Amino acid sequence: MAEEDAYRSDGRPKPTVPAPRTETSPGTVRRMDALSMNVRQDAITPEYFITHFYEYLPRYIAGGSPTADTRNTYELAIRLFLHWCMEQGLHPLRDVHDYQIRIYMEDMRARDYSAATLMIKGAAIRAFYKVAQRLSFVAENPCADLQLRNPQHLDEDYKYLTVDQIKEICESLKEDKNTLRRLRNLLIIYLMGVEGLRVVEVARLSDEDIDWERGRIEIRGKGHAGIIYPCEETLQLLKAYLEERGAVPAERRRTPTIISCSRNNTKGRITRVGIRYVINCALKGAGLKQSGYACHLFRHSCGTNLYQETKDLRVVQETLRQRSPKVTAKYAHVHDRMERRYTRGITPGISADEAQKPRGEASAPKST
Repeated sequence: MAEEDAYRSDGRPKPTVPAPRTETSPGTVRRMDALSMNVRQDAITPEYFITHFYEYLPRYIAGGSPTADTRNTYELAIRLFLHWCMEQGLHPLRDVHDYQIRIYMEDMRARDYSAATLMIKGAAIRAFYKVAQRLSFVAENPCADLQLRNPQHLDEDYKYLTVDQIKEICESLKEDKNTLRRLRNLLIIYLMGVEGLRVVEVARLSDEDIDWERGRIEIRGKGHAGIIYPCEETLQLLKAYLEERGAVPAERRRTPTIISCSRNNTKGRITRVGIRYVINCALKGAGLKQSGYACHLFRHSCGTNLYQETKDLRVVQETLRQRSPKVTAKYAHVHDRMERRYTRGITPGISADEAQKPRGEASAPKST
């Protein structure tokens, strides 16, 4: 497509954004060797890149081997950004600079996105322009100076549920009269809030990953494969759920463990969106839903509660399968600050009762 064809006579871009790819599941996402291998770089026009950025993006993120989840997350974030550019009458490769990027991020903050979501959106746009720069479509990356907050390092963004609150959620879920759905939802809470699994790891769990003889489960997720050894309570709940679920069709020779109960996907593998829906309903049902409370809250809760129980960061790191001890250390840091209240030793010693009375009031003589 010629570059001029994509723009109106006044120079503003036509309101078109690349249509979403038809591939949605990890197994059908276009593979690297199926990308535009026969297209020479000098034959790639700016407009072709904008409408087919997903063909080039994987080569420049995650060392050239991003997971399907990373690809889909980045692709969605970039599409939203391109829509915004079209709405503003901006050509993504000619009219967007540092200032426009900052305006866009301010717009995203005004929509009450979490710090974690904003960080992902910013990283995706930065990757888009990184590819554009490598292909010589922009002289410099307009996101080069963009500072993205990492919520994992900020106490004010740190939220978790106590063991009692997780119990409240489970008690609320037990009221569901549908046995299969009740057991499934309780199992999701246990897998995430007790065993520390991520959303994608719960969704990808297959019956073939469960080793009943050794009491362990192989985890397949966002580049964090590993083995977990669930507690007896989790294993018993898993067994009860599977007995109620019964046999289900295999998908690519793997049997989905956590299935959907919706009419559109009965007995099919539950999606991450489906898990988020379960979590949101569970939080609302227990009266615990707050801003910023989402799926990852349960993994944070597992780490925090486990450290409070064991005071052993190594145990927390192994349970959550975290590579960096610095990431795990946040649980000890937050716990210690809550427990020790370091400033208590430097107070002037004025009690609230004393502060509520004017000085000398207690000793003032009674009037006759």
